[in-house]
Amino acid sequence: MALQKYIRRELILVRDEGASRDELFHLFALAVQAVQPALDGETLMRLLIQREAQSPTSTPEGVAFPHALAPDIAETYVALARVADGVDFGVPGHGPCDLVFCMFGNSEKPWEHVRILARLARLVHTTDARHNLRIAKDASDLYGRLMDEDRSHE
Repeated sequence: MALQKYIRRELILVRDEGASRDELFHLFALAVQAVQPALDGETLMRLLIQREAQSPTSTPEGVAFPHALAPDIAETYVALARVADGVDFGVPGHGPCDLVFCMFGNSEKPWEHVRILARLARLVHTTDARHNLRIAKDASDLYGRLMDEDRSHE
């Protein structure tokens, strides 16, 4: 399952300054709303916060996978942010996450959601893959590196 169908250049964010978790969720929600105006950014953000409250999605490797499902999200959207100083997800033993993959999907297609999350986890499994994404110069470079990494797992 290649990611290209789910991720767009407009959904790639590079932040040279820090951000709180909720600020980043707001940026993701606005980016997806810009791509799909029928979706409400505030609702998307609320869905992320609610899901994250159930179980935080950060990893000890500095990667997080916040995600949300709703029946009115017709298509699946994957966004990625690289945040210079990282984002604290509030999990003891986990440092700040500087690579944050965010996904919005349809709750009536949970299998698609799980498959994409698994794909993302495989893509950033190695230290080299994470490093390759972390050194991207800008959003365009980050998108290209992500697509290259995705193709290398076909």
